[in-house]
Amino acid sequence: MRGGIWVLNVMAAIWGIAAIMVGRLPASLAVVPILVSAVILFWARRQPVGTGNPAEGDHVGRVVGIATGVEGIAIFIAANVLINLHLPTLVMPAIAIIVGLHFIPLARWIPVPLYYRTGAGLVAIGGAACFFPPEHRAIATGVAAALIL
Repeated sequence: MRGGIWVLNVMAAIWGIAAIMVGRLPASLAVVPILVSAVILFWARRQPVGTGNPAEGDHVGRVVGIATGVEGIAIFIAANVLINLHLPTLVMPAIAIIVGLHFIPLARWIPVPLYYRTGAGLVAIGGAACFFPPEHRAIATGVAAALIL
């Protein structure tokens, strides 16, 4: 489980930094998501780690690899389509939706029931951000995604 905490915190920091940079906020604010993730990772160091069964690690690695591969292809396609349709402000909400959908098979195949709620939350904020004014979509999506992760 510790590996999952690392990945989710790094991704949360990236979402937070993306919100700041794409939302054209002062770059100095990027330290906030980095510090929050660092504090959570420091706390996570003391938490128990999996069952110690090597087969569990192989299964999880395979499942995460498949889901992440499909996610990456979907993000690439969605971003290119939206940019070519001159809708760049919808890229971050679309990515949030795709990332959220990627959590659904992980929740079942690993299994981590919390990932159902994580996925649903990301899909919901991605969908809701589509209705925000274009200049606020990146900030809304990035901050909410960082908080969910």
